[in-house]
Amino acid sequence: MRTPALLLAASLGLVLTSHAVASDRPDPGKLTNRCLDAAAKKFDVKNDYIQLQPIQAADAGYSITGTADAGMDGKKNFSCQFDKKGKLANLVPEGK
Repeated sequence: MRTPALLLAASLGLVLTSHAVASDRPDPGKLTNRCLDAAAKKFDVKNDYIQLQPIQAADAGYSITGTADAGMDGKKNFSCQFDKKGKLANLVPEGK
């Protein structure tokens, strides 16, 4: 009789633990929007003129590389760097 109760308790603990780990990851859509907004402000363009690559895991968290089409100023490559919690740590323009 104790075995089913222990199994139930162990299963519940496993479910709660896996949910806590999954909820620690930042929402990819929010990272993308933060990067778009930061790049638009940095390069003084609308979000429509920015192309982003998929999110990549990095040592310190996450990164997104992209290109902003700044018209007569040319295309500007950059990367958005996020910490593990999804906070934008830095937007790094790649100079020529």
